[in-house]
Amino acid sequence: MFTAGIVAEFNPFHKGHAYLIAEARRRGASHIAVAMSGAAVQRGETAICSKHERAAAAVANGADLVIELPAPFSCSAAPWFADSAVQILVQLNIDALAFGSEFESAELLKNTANAMQNLSDSEAVKRALAGGLSYPAALKAATLEIYGEEIAAAVSSPNSTLACEYITALSKYAPNAEIIPIKRIGAGHDFPPQDGFASGSYLRGAIQNGGNALEYLPNGVNIAPPKHPHAAENAIYYRLLTATREQLLRSPEINENLADRILRAAEQPAENLQTFLAQVKPRNFTLARIRRSALHLAIGAKKADFTDGVPCLRILAFNKRGAEIIARAKGDLPISTSLRKLEKSSTQAAHIATIENRAVRLMQMNTGIFENEYTRKIVPAD
Repeated sequence: MFTAGIVAEFNPFHKGHAYLIAEARRRGASHIAVAMSGAAVQRGETAICSKHERAAAAVANGADLVIELPAPFSCSAAPWFADSAVQILVQLNIDALAFGSEFESAELLKNTANAMQNLSDSEAVKRALAGGLSYPAALKAATLEIYGEEIAAAVSSPNSTLACEYITALSKYAPNAEIIPIKRIGAGHDFPPQDGFASGSYLRGAIQNGGNALEYLPNGVNIAPPKHPHAAENAIYYRLLTATREQLLRSPEINENLADRILRAAEQPAENLQTFLAQVKPRNFTLARIRRSALHLAIGAKKADFTDGVPCLRILAFNKRGAEIIARAKGDLPISTSLRKLEKSSTQAAHIATIENRAVRLMQMNTGIFENEYTRKIVPAD
């Protein structure tokens, strides 16, 4: 039994994801476990469809077990996102971590992860931030200055950067686990399809606008366009416009400058959320950070929610091999298909479930399908 872990959003599950799973299997994984974002995703948005649809698609296309990465962890900055997801996978006793990357050299990615750690609070990064660069741009500039072009290229590649956060987390929780970098194929984010593969961002746009998505999804995966595509966005915008300064400052990624910019802009709001966020964005913030901040506010996520880590493991989908992974789990955290049972396991578990359930309702406002998280039955796949 050799278990590979994968961190994913599957938003939506597409052929590139199926390729990643197949490659992990080809490279020796007898069992594959996935930590997958729930209703809220790392870009600061709600998912295109339910977590249960995405988890079922993953198991139908090669994964064996899917565990929920709940909000607020699923919609947090890359270090928190990666750290909490790896915590889940380590509880499942993974032997390796597989991930997509623009670079396939494990040595290069480990060196890049070390460079990112060394530079995270460095004077070189602080100087670049003071000059108005966003943190990713500041990190790239500092990396180029100190470590050279090769590592700077890895730092500036989105999947490789996230892979480095996984490596950092893995070194903390399971230093003996292997890493399996898998070269990304097809189109990158925000680019048209290439070689029969389309990115998640392209597919979300196609699904929302009635475009062609089916040819880039595995057989049996078909996602209906959201009935009310801007409903969640409007609800988030309302929460942002009516927040107090104190409420804003409790949000994980909002500082005093951003809070004041939001309050000033709220006096004469823009016509929609996206325009508003672009207006309040400081030069050295990414738009993704601003979107996450708005979503955190809407679901009631606070800085303190990240202190204790993931409190439990909720099973979203599994098959017979997945049951074998569950049987081998460490047992440090409760694991179950029952949300009600997990909620009762600790005060923190109940609190995190409340935050995730708010994200679920936001996502359901878009889809128009209001399922009950507590009565959903998880049936093992064949």
